Amino acid sequence: MPVSLTATLLSASDPRPVQISLTGTSSGAQYVVTGTAADGSSWGIPGGTGVSTGSQILIIDSRTPPNSVVTYQAIVDGVSYAAAPVTVTAEAPSYLQTIDGLLIVPIEIASVTEPRKRRTRVAAIDIAGREDPATRLDVPALPSYSWQLETESIDSAQMLRILESGSAVVRRVTTGLRDLDPVVLGVVVDWSDELITEGYDTWRRWTLVVQGIGEPQPSTALIAYTWDDFDAAMAARVWSYYSEFESLAGWASTGGTLSQQSTGGYSSPKFARVTASTAGTLARLLESGYAGNPSAPNAVVTVTARVKGTPGRTGAAVLRWSGGSVVVGASVTLTGAWQRVSVTATAPAGTTGVAAGAQLNATGVAVNDVIDVDAVTVSPGAVVPVGTFDEMFATWDEFDAADWASLM
Repeated sequence: MPVSLTATLLSASDPRPVQISLTGTSSGAQYVVTGTAADGSSWGIPGGTGVSTGSQILIIDSRTPPNSVVTYQAIVDGVSYAAAPVTVTAEAPSYLQTIDGLLIVPIEIASVTEPRKRRTRVAAIDIAGREDPATRLDVPALPSYSWQLETESIDSAQMLRILESGSAVVRRVTTGLRDLDPVVLGVVVDWSDELITEGYDTWRRWTLVVQGIGEPQPSTALIAYTWDDFDAAMAARVWSYYSEFESLAGWASTGGTLSQQSTGGYSSPKFARVTASTAGTLARLLESGYAGNPSAPNAVVTVTARVKGTPGRTGAAVLRWSGGSVVVGASVTLTGAWQRVSVTATAPAGTTGVAAGAQLNATGVAVNDVIDVDAVTVSPGAVVPVGTFDEMFATWDEFDAADWASLM
């Protein structure tokens, strides 16, 4: 089934939101969907970035510029697809809303100018004995804005609800309205308001200081501020960690003899060794069950391990789904030093768990060749970033003893 992207106006509130449908993507394909206005400006869409499970992807865009022609584009595994343009009609030329679109109010742009300020995020550090400073360069921060907006009557009460919600906000203006950005996401840093008319008129002017932001990523932990944040971050990652191999219970080998070594492990003394029993046959170490690492169909899982062994032979990380299928990662040439191997795969239909391990590849193997295995981890997702458990802690005891006071 070919990849297809369509955009349809929904008969909902004013302005009408757009439903975007992405079909034909294969399981595991990465996709990014964006909206683009006629002036070339673009914006992110909630749910518009992710990894396909192979089913239809439906997302709603409630951030389009009103009374403007909008074209949606999807990039799927590097290939671009476009939907037929749609025109989002609305009664007003400008709106302010919460980022989820649940609270929205028509506004008048009251300011003659729109000041914008950007920080360069550059640091210059003087060093003794050196004429020029050491410098640190980075991309500039997103702009901060000073907005003056006006509302009337019941719209003023709705504006107050938006500001008191504490939510990030979105300002949407018709394309071509001066040179204002059609869609701006931001957080209100400071605001004030005043009644600007006499008598029975109820026009109110709002002065907002707004810091521009990128698309929020609620599923990505940036930092832990409280223990609740920390607990949520820990729950989001599954670690199966076997740094010491105090026992070989729960592990099994094929093509060789499994033994426990007591000195010279990757980050602690003990580790597992498989000794090849047959020439030209792979020797593999795997967990003997799946209960410790539950998984589900279409889940993406990454297994890592540290390996060393008979110099010149090759080894790789391995995972086995509960249905019995085995996936082998990229090979490395073994040496006398520990090195990292990994494998990433998507769980097939019917999967309930995954077993992790590593293997000595069959090529060139002689009887009594060995592969040593330590620090096995299982993590959800396609990438295990630097700083995962086996990079930070040698043992669970080190984890327990770590100083978490700075998180409070």
